[in-house]
Amino acid sequence: MMNGIDISHWQKGIDLGKVKCDFVIAKATEGTNTLDPMFKSYMRIASELGKCVGFYHFARPEKNSALAEARFFYNNTKDYFGKAIPILDWESSGKANVKWAKEWLDTIYGLTGVKPMIYMSESVVNAYDWSAVAKADYGLWVAKYSDKIVDRNFDMTKAGNKPLVRHWNFYAMWQWTDVGKLDGFGNYIDCDVFYGDVATWNAYAKKTADAKPEPETPKPKEAKIHIVMQGETLSGIAKRYKTTVTALVKKNNIKDKNKIYVGQKLIV
Repeated sequence: MMNGIDISHWQKGIDLGKVKCDFVIAKATEGTNTLDPMFKSYMRIASELGKCVGFYHFARPEKNSALAEARFFYNNTKDYFGKAIPILDWESSGKANVKWAKEWLDTIYGLTGVKPMIYMSESVVNAYDWSAVAKADYGLWVAKYSDKIVDRNFDMTKAGNKPLVRHWNFYAMWQWTDVGKLDGFGNYIDCDVFYGDVATWNAYAKKTADAKPEPETPKPKEAKIHIVMQGETLSGIAKRYKTTVTALVKKNNIKDKNKIYVGQKLIV
């Protein structure tokens, strides 16, 4: 069992060298256009200190497609796959859209060969049918707090009852307080427990040899697919793939070459 923290730019100024913890999980991205400004710094420092690391994407299913958000996350974090645990943070509005979450997880797995975890509260786990996600072997990080009384230095004596969840036979992590206090940092901080050792952590982060996308989101084998990101133009995509706008228009039956949308799949 290991103790750790999850942080973002809201904990800017934290000295990870002074905070005793086994692992650090850092916010990487949100939606399709937000990169946490402290992400790379946290990952670098935590790794240099020999701590286990993870990184997460805050989902906005009420605003964007799963494909667009998965591509944004991947493009901004691709150097960390195989070295740290990727995680989908599922707490924004639109939490009932289990299909969206599954598509995001499948897309990242298909792109990287690493199966992400998913983070959500005990109530959200039990409110919806997550059986397809659990069956696909995506690990669970669950949140449940017993109270708002300050907990110091990972003392779990007042953590309360452990979460009880449906669909998963076990969960990998429990975020048990959001009012933790640790020596070396003056503000409140989320505290987590991971049910495993360093080898177990690394197994979650490791690429699988036979990684394939789930059958719900098959990828064409005979054609290369580009998913349109915010701000892209057809001419820019054509230049990137060394083709022409005319060719893209023809391959994709595009009626107006000046109108493409975020999340659109283009055969390139």
